[in-house]
Amino acid sequence: MSSSMPIATLATLLLFLLSTTASDEYTRKPYIVHMMKSMKPEHFSLYEHWYHSILTQATSVTSTSDPSVLLYTYDVLLHGFAAKLTSAEAAALESVDGCLAVIPSSLKKLHTTHSPRFLGLTDGGGLWSQHLSRGEDVIVGVVDTGIWPESESFHDKGLGPVPSRWKGQCESGEQFDSSMCNRKLIGARFNFSVGYKSHVGEDFISARDSYGHGTHTASIAAGSAVSGASYNGFGNGTAMGMAPAARLASYKACWGGPEPNCDDSDVVAAMEKAIQDGVDIISLSLGGGFENPFYMDHQALAAFGAIDKGVFVSASAGNEGPYPASLSNTAPWIATVGSSSIDREFLSLVKIGNGEVFKGSSLYRGPGIQNLPLVYDFCSNLGVDPHLFKDKVVMCAFHVNSTETARLLKKAGAAGMIFVNDEFYGAQDKPLDEPYLPATTVSFSTGEKIKSYVNSTAAPTATINPTGLTVVGKAIAPIVDTSSSRGPSLFYIDVLKPDLVAPGVNILAAWKEGGFRIDSGTSMACPHVSGIAAIIRASHPTWSPAAIRSALMTTASTLDNRKQPIKDALTLRAADPFAVGAGHVNPRAALEPGLVYDLRPQDYVNYLCGGLNNYTKKQIALLTHKWPPCPKSESGADLNYPSFSVILKYGERVQVKRRTVTNVGGNNAVYKVRVKSSPNVKVSVEPDTLVLKKRSEQASFNVTFESQVDGREESEYGEIVWKCIKGGTHIVRSPISVLWIPV
Repeated sequence: MSSSMPIATLATLLLFLLSTTASDEYTRKPYIVHMMKSMKPEHFSLYEHWYHSILTQATSVTSTSDPSVLLYTYDVLLHGFAAKLTSAEAAALESVDGCLAVIPSSLKKLHTTHSPRFLGLTDGGGLWSQHLSRGEDVIVGVVDTGIWPESESFHDKGLGPVPSRWKGQCESGEQFDSSMCNRKLIGARFNFSVGYKSHVGEDFISARDSYGHGTHTASIAAGSAVSGASYNGFGNGTAMGMAPAARLASYKACWGGPEPNCDDSDVVAAMEKAIQDGVDIISLSLGGGFENPFYMDHQALAAFGAIDKGVFVSASAGNEGPYPASLSNTAPWIATVGSSSIDREFLSLVKIGNGEVFKGSSLYRGPGIQNLPLVYDFCSNLGVDPHLFKDKVVMCAFHVNSTETARLLKKAGAAGMIFVNDEFYGAQDKPLDEPYLPATTVSFSTGEKIKSYVNSTAAPTATINPTGLTVVGKAIAPIVDTSSSRGPSLFYIDVLKPDLVAPGVNILAAWKEGGFRIDSGTSMACPHVSGIAAIIRASHPTWSPAAIRSALMTTASTLDNRKQPIKDALTLRAADPFAVGAGHVNPRAALEPGLVYDLRPQDYVNYLCGGLNNYTKKQIALLTHKWPPCPKSESGADLNYPSFSVILKYGERVQVKRRTVTNVGGNNAVYKVRVKSSPNVKVSVEPDTLVLKKRSEQASFNVTFESQVDGREESEYGEIVWKCIKGGTHIVRSPISVLWIPV
């Protein structure tokens, strides 16, 4: 067990996240009103009638038929409605009998030719080549910016009829008609914009994707095979999603450009419709900047409704790393996915006047530049003196919108650009998405060396050689992306998040207008897990969402392609569980995990009723939709999660956690435990051997954590591994994190 991240900043972060600003009491904004369904008065024949009545009584609204006021009604994942209200009206509604909460509807941000091979799906002996599973007939619902239906990634060659259980539609709209769906893209809906309608801007009023993000994520999850795919010649190969035999349904709930946003009320409505249509998986590559407790998180509440109906929900962890406690989508019932690299690089070389050569990364294809003057600038105000950069190579310090910086430099007449990553990006040198001129991205440490040369030379020069080469297999991978959001969770601190990481750096996938694009972020990592979950669901259709997540986590790899511990790009040291979760997704192993830690929806309720957070019955009723929401005993059960997050108060010495595993392997299986801990925390497991005579049999064990110190400011890490010593070769691993908190 190793020690790492200080936790002294957690209290400060929590206070920051809980702080609120006063809203304009006269401005109408979207809210979601959560109602207790059982409290509907009998004289209302329909719930909608009840909602209309209380809306007119508690507000100044005179007609709820106005679509600009009443936005949606919900009765699948949530119970209640979305409406545009003033803050005073929202407060008035909270006092109405049957109202559980009135919560603002916030905006969410949008957070592969090679990744299937990197994940062991395609090579000889790979999962696909063994014909074990390609996600046959599993339906993946993608809530995003829509889809570009003409993309080759959505062809339906070789697919059979649309599954008979499918109830969805392919809705016609602007430049999109129902004939554009097929046996791959079996559904496309877009009427989820009223919460964000005033901000739609330049966008198709249809399921067509004007941005590209939804097309990209959908093709990663379940795109069909496309040979000769590339972005401007980079990454050339056969592009294919994780589950090429799965079906896709697109739900456009994110609008506007060039940076789309997703209103909670629209996202929830899209998720509800996806469940009604019959999806098996929901993929959400979107989220807030930081997490909220479940009772303030509409996406988490809707996701609970989805898993209650047996639908697996995966979501991106966010791109706010490497800051601690920066996660989104942390509810225990969601598979929270961080981002990691693959072993593919886009090589570019920089040679400076003293003869030194540095490696960088570039997606620019064209002639390089030779021995031109080199200047260093922050590039924060390029309009001050445009002649300053004419016919020069400009080295820019870290800039938020590097692609826009490149465009402005080209306009200013610059000959080339060296973009230096921020110190927080460590050794990474991700290329610009759209280079407008010969541009090379270099790591912070490389940038410091070049800057030192510039400062020590009267007439510095540089040569940029964008080789146009795609180099595969040379880079150490996976490495956790620096921008991938980190744990611990502030509101579920006794649940270790993120759950795992997946490829999210330099991912080639379909884009708008029928092309392909290379993009990075947890948005790209999430659909990798969504597609792999579809593969598991196809092979094990009776498994619960929790069992699928357990299979993904306990089989995740902790080693890179050099058989060394997976590194963190920030430090190039071993990544801790707050960065890597249980490890890097391993599809072949996840298909047959041996043991799973299963959970029912009621188990999450029991956990919240008796957990560390002291949630109220009214808050928990937002999940259960019944009263009383908690069981008679509110002592709470330790959540049967596939990882261990131990919270010790200063001076606390012993804590015991109980887990139950279900045998999904062979008969007469025997597992022996192995524990990795540290001198500061002694970990013991009782019993240390599990004997499971038949499939579906369960076995329980206790894990005792004994602190050898009164407290520490740093976290400690370890693992518990169950190794099958008879009846199979399965290895079932659970990561451990230990945090000490002041009394």
